[in-house]
Amino acid sequence: MSKVVFPEKPAVRPLEGSDYELAQDFYFPAKVGEWKVVVHVKPGFRTDGASIPRFLWFIFGSPYDPDIFPSAIGHDAMYRGRIVPRRVADAAFRDMMAENGVPERKRRAILRGVRFFGWITWLRHTPESVAEARKYITLSFAGTASVQQQEKNEPWS
Repeated sequence: MSKVVFPEKPAVRPLEGSDYELAQDFYFPAKVGEWKVVVHVKPGFRTDGASIPRFLWFIFGSPYDPDIFPSAIGHDAMYRGRIVPRRVADAAFRDMMAENGVPERKRRAILRGVRFFGWITWLRHTPESVAEARKYITLSFAGTASVQQQEKNEPWS
């Protein structure tokens, strides 16, 4: 896949605590196993960015840094909606960060944290919270008509 071009700063609105809500449609390409897909996250979806503990921000940066925040939104969508298995969501997160130019060392460190602690978040989701998240998420295989139309409107290469 070619380099992902995310908006520098996705349009979000702050909510209580550390959560944000998407204020506009957000599309991102991802590789899910051997499949190339496009995930559409609709306005209203809640995200906390990359779940990096504050004491580690000086090493990895803020969870809202433009180099990782768009990939984190995609990862949150895959986790909260459980649209793919956890391991696949984590691999897609790694790939999105790579394609968005995040240095390999930083990617590996963030992925280790996600693999080590992500199960806590994964297990907290209830059938109701998954159903709520899925209201905001659509996954399409790359090359379908709806994806082709989106590719005309959003440059990803």
